Amino acid sequence: MKITRVSGVVYRQQLKPGGAQPKFAGEGRSAFETLLVKVETDAGLTGWGEAFPHRIWPAVKSLLETLIAPACIGAEATDIASLMRTLIYRVHGVGRAGPAMYALSGLDIALWDVLGKARDTPIYRLLGGAQRDKIPAYASLLKYADPEIVARTCEEALDRGYRDIKVHETGRAEITAAAQALQRRNGGALMVDVNAPWTVPEALAATAPLRDLQLKWIEEPVWPPEDFAGAHEISVSGVPVAIGENVLTPTDFKRLIDSRAVDYVQPSVAKIGGISIARDIFLAANAAKVALAPHSAYFGPGLIATAHLSAALAPAPMLERLYCDLSDSPFGTWYEPVDGFLAVPQGPGLGVEPDLALLEKLRVA
Repeated sequence: MKITRVSGVVYRQQLKPGGAQPKFAGEGRSAFETLLVKVETDAGLTGWGEAFPHRIWPAVKSLLETLIAPACIGAEATDIASLMRTLIYRVHGVGRAGPAMYALSGLDIALWDVLGKARDTPIYRLLGGAQRDKIPAYASLLKYADPEIVARTCEEALDRGYRDIKVHETGRAEITAAAQALQRRNGGALMVDVNAPWTVPEALAATAPLRDLQLKWIEEPVWPPEDFAGAHEISVSGVPVAIGENVLTPTDFKRLIDSRAVDYVQPSVAKIGGISIARDIFLAANAAKVALAPHSAYFGPGLIATAHLSAALAPAPMLERLYCDLSDSPFGTWYEPVDGFLAVPQGPGLGVEPDLALLEKLRVA
């Protein structure tokens, strides 16, 4: 089965009106773009993947279509390992991380989707079989920088069936408001993602008052994110640490896992190289007995692929669901948890197909 075409499709979902405008990745947000990678074959099978999109999708789409796609035409679609080796070498001169690898990540996910469809089996079975048929999802809130809004949004998420919550806040008042909301309701876990704002001394000072909150983890507390020794200092000070969404090469992940510097590692399937490389990281973390908490702030195949990986390979899986209400999704309502859980898709490949008419309606590039 040969690849006949590789292309990128970008669609935009609007935040539904009614609440305060949040921030995400440091910017005010009213919409989210998703960058799909579409792989077509001469057998009539089509695979869908997702490349990391936030703020950088024009560069990723350009690299996909001008540098990567031409090298895929005529390649065997089901020999994923061989094709990805060739492509990683082809693009290494423009960077082994960042936009080129984001594009390859989306391609790899789409190829696994094709492989699953060709074998009429879900991806989780190709990865060894699921240990469960549904996975707990935690509500990953956007940034509000307002304790009242944080508390209100936490309450709303808990009302919708989530048990655990992550906030993207650096202020002690906002973090405490979330902790108090959980304590009042169900005693669920609280995670805090601060997006690498501090030096090690700053991080130690900022996290010391949070020890009594018994966070499940604080995410990316130090800059730069690859300062694993600095992250370890925070961990041994009494606040568990998670990092990984910005650890962008397999070599760095090996160094992170082997060092056991942090409590949780967080590979991001749409950034690190797709399912193939994420699978290796999951297995390495399991062998080292380092906990996994993959990054999956996505709404399409990136989130679906993470569900397959987690179902098959994570000993204690938790799925990150970016908590916001969006306009209609081409991938339907699968990404809306039921009683705090996301079902593991059972169809072939990813197991969730896009609505092509709705995709075209929302398409922006």
